[in-house]
Amino acid sequence: MPDTPELALDLHAATPPWLLVHLREWMSGTGDKGHAYLVVSEDAEEASLFAKQLAMQQLCHDLQDRMACRQCQSCKAFLQGTHGDLLLLQVLEGKTAIGIDQVREATHFLQQTALYGATKLLLVRDADQMTLAAANSLLKTLEEPSGNALVLLSSSEAWRLPPTVRSRCQLLRLPNVQKDAALEWLGSQVQVTATDAEHLLDMAQGRAVRARLMTDSEDLAAQEALVASFLVLDQQQGGPPAAWSGVDVSVLLSELLAWVEGQVREVDSDGFCHHSQNWILLHRCVAELSLRIKHGATPGKDIVIAELFRLCRSREHAAFGKIAGRFLSSLGREGMGN
Repeated sequence: MPDTPELALDLHAATPPWLLVHLREWMSGTGDKGHAYLVVSEDAEEASLFAKQLAMQQLCHDLQDRMACRQCQSCKAFLQGTHGDLLLLQVLEGKTAIGIDQVREATHFLQQTALYGATKLLLVRDADQMTLAAANSLLKTLEEPSGNALVLLSSSEAWRLPPTVRSRCQLLRLPNVQKDAALEWLGSQVQVTATDAEHLLDMAQGRAVRARLMTDSEDLAAQEALVASFLVLDQQQGGPPAAWSGVDVSVLLSELLAWVEGQVREVDSDGFCHHSQNWILLHRCVAELSLRIKHGATPGKDIVIAELFRLCRSREHAAFGKIAGRFLSSLGREGMGN
């Protein structure tokens, strides 16, 4: 029986009200629900949480007000993380991507007879982190699904998925939540002041569910130091900030990418020709490096940190275009976007 301890949580209490609204709307819809869905949100944690809620609804034997009852045998097994008809596919600890062997095992799982009802369900968290081989393997399942199979993918960077995979899924795009609503929910979830709640939300780049999970993380201090380091890069003396070495490379890339995206949005239109173009070019460099690592590249952490620091510090240099071009060329991406 698949063991999915990540699902053993109080989903209802942990789910923001705006997501519950979308869940009820989806459940009340008519027509063919399909066999594969891609849940997309700027907040990867929100997309994953919505997909989990949707999975529990699909497996529930006694829906109440279009929501999972949480009392039937299926719901109890789901909440305990021991549901025999549910498999969670995600990046394994110590790995940087979802590999083809994981997908092959998932395909075999979907072909087996359901234990609790009529549906076998596969959850793919951070689907954009599949290697190309893994994505192509999953495509075969999406094209020729088992009669009782349901596949739910979640992603905050769906554009990284091959178009063929995206086209085989029905899209469930979660809208951005207003800041006031996010702060109200966050304040109800954690015992912090309004100022601290806003600080958490800012730390999470406006991603409410991510902010909520950060309060439970032992790495919160490291995360705060990381984000703070971005703000003083221009004044950083010597080598890269020490905070960059205190987090995993995937976290550094993700947070740096989000921060650069924020800088692009804030650039005044009058300065677009120089400042915005350099920010966009920096974003492209970080995004391409992140993509390479997600797809299996294994550069040393020290090398990654040194290259990112060099790029960030060179952003205002007159020759930044050439510096970024050489970096992209080293990744084999010099022609992308041209």
